[in-house]
Amino acid sequence: MFNIIGAIVALGVLVTVHELGHFIAARIFNVEVEKFSIGFGLKLLAFKKGKTEYRISLIPLGGYLKMKGENTDEEAEDTENSFKTKMWWQRAIIAFAGPFANLILALLIFILTFAIGKHFEDQLPIVGEVSAHYAEFVQEKDMIIQVNDKDVSGWTQIIQYVKIDEENTFLIERNDEQILITNNEVEPRTWVTEILPYVPAIIGEVAPGMAAYKAGLMDNDEILSVDGKDVKNWYEMRTAITTNENELITLKIKRGDDIFEKSLAPEENILDNNRIIGITQYMPVKYVEKYSLLESVKYGTIGTINFVYLNYAMLYKLIANPSAIKSNLGGPVMIYAMSVQTADKGLDSILSFIAAISLILMIMNLLPIPILDGGHIFFCIIEGIRKKPLSIKIQIALQNIGLFILVFLMVFAFWNDFSRLFSRSSSIKENKVQIENGG
Repeated sequence: MFNIIGAIVALGVLVTVHELGHFIAARIFNVEVEKFSIGFGLKLLAFKKGKTEYRISLIPLGGYLKMKGENTDEEAEDTENSFKTKMWWQRAIIAFAGPFANLILALLIFILTFAIGKHFEDQLPIVGEVSAHYAEFVQEKDMIIQVNDKDVSGWTQIIQYVKIDEENTFLIERNDEQILITNNEVEPRTWVTEILPYVPAIIGEVAPGMAAYKAGLMDNDEILSVDGKDVKNWYEMRTAITTNENELITLKIKRGDDIFEKSLAPEENILDNNRIIGITQYMPVKYVEKYSLLESVKYGTIGTINFVYLNYAMLYKLIANPSAIKSNLGGPVMIYAMSVQTADKGLDSILSFIAAISLILMIMNLLPIPILDGGHIFFCIIEGIRKKPLSIKIQIALQNIGLFILVFLMVFAFWNDFSRLFSRSSSIKENKVQIENGG
């Protein structure tokens, strides 16, 4: 119950910030704001300041803004403080201000997460795979203790401490003995492409809504084989899945002391076209790092830019491949499931999740669909090019189409969410029966 209330409050704050962006821009351009509400539905508390009624409403799922003359079919006087009398670029800025507020909020939250201390999960600094070129330098099962006299607790720290185009020293534990090795060939990327950590085929997290989720797989499950072929680590398991061309693959799963099999259908990762089932590696190393203000601003900005870029890249892939929409579209139920996963990881993870939702609100609202902010901006740009607005009749027709699209997507997202939940629930029951019957 606490998670549900927290998710509702967080969503309400994000939508309210969005509407606050519209409000500030409207007042800058002297547009009269008739109502500014935190929440929807029945009015609980209200007061009036100037010509604006500020209210708190019953349903805390965001808020709304009512500007004078904003509705296409609204019969209002074309007064100086009416939205419809403003220049096209002014109206475009007012429409853009809501998504922009979500962007600024997300950026500030990301910066804050680095400043307060960010929780990281990592692999142990134990070598799992080595390319032939570096076989004389390190061996499988070597543990990296120090890099350039700096203690190492996780694999990522090796990458951080290795110097480029310089001599590097490594304190390595091999067969219960410590040896000091100097190497001037390794670079940070070497520890990503040529030398890899030991990663057992244990599930760290199951992505809500994807194949593994629907199949009832759980955190800490170990995958023993793929289609009857034993896998000894994550790399072999991943290769066996990504290169498998069968419609269904069968996994042998170890859960605690129990072993059972599960068949599932891999899905296509729209970013790289690889087959995936929606699981992440188990990360045994956990630590916290704090950053200075300048570092926090730097990494927070980079994180925000990367998130926006990846989401627009995914949108482009979805538009180019509409058949992938079903497997990649999720609604409030999936968002809630993701929030529950995040809740146990620390304050910085919760804040990062809220920032991510804020950016998604921005991205979705900027889509050029009539009735969304992106649609309003699109109308304004057309007006700027044509030197006159589209006719009221055309605008209303396009807005009705946009409304239909949004309602359809919402219904489809809810149906997708509940069908995934039903599949997961059924699979969990089937897995329990299989375990009780001896696998």
